[in-house]
Amino acid sequence: MRAKKRARQLPGSPALRIATIAILTAVTAVLTWLVRIPVPATKGYFNLGDTVIYFTAFTLGPVSALLTGGLGTAIADLIGYPTFAPISLFVHGLQGLVAALIAVIPLGGKRSRGTFGPSWIVAAAAGTVVMCGGYLAAETVMVGFGAALVELPFNLLQNLVGALVGISLSLAVRKAYPPVLELRW
Repeated sequence: MRAKKRARQLPGSPALRIATIAILTAVTAVLTWLVRIPVPATKGYFNLGDTVIYFTAFTLGPVSALLTGGLGTAIADLIGYPTFAPISLFVHGLQGLVAALIAVIPLGGKRSRGTFGPSWIVAAAAGTVVMCGGYLAAETVMVGFGAALVELPFNLLQNLVGALVGISLSLAVRKAYPPVLELRW
C-alpha cells in the first residue's frame, strides 16, 4: 500500500523535477556541443540544442526551460567557445522562459492550458526573436554588425528546426506519458 502511494506522489516531486532538469540540461549541452556547424564570421555555430529548449518549454514549463536552456548551452560553450558561455546562459535561458510563459496564454479565444495551439506558434516565434535578437546584439558588440548579420539566417534556421522538433517531441511525450505534465515547474 505504501509503495503505491509513493508511486502516485513521485511524478510531481521536487527531486524528480530537479533530476529531470539536470538530465535535460545534459542533453541540451550534448546536442549543442556534438552537433555544430561553425559560422566563421562570428565564431558561433548552428546546433540542435534549441530542440531541447523548446521541448522543455512546451512540456515542463518556464523554470525548467530557463534552467535547461541557459545552463545546457553555457556548459557546451565552455568546452569550445567560452566567450559565448555567458551570452548563451542569458539568451537561451530567456528564450526558454519566454516561450514557456507565452505557450500557456489563451489566444484567439481558445483556452490554451498548455496544449498545442496558436499560443505555441507565437511562443516559438517569441523565443526565436529573443534568441536571434540576443545573439545579434551580443555579436554586434563582439565582431561588428556585418559579421553578426551573417549568422542571423543560421540562428533563424536553428530556431525553426528546434521549434518543429521540440513541439513534435512534446506532443509525442504528452500523448505517451500524460503524467509528464505534473513535472511542470
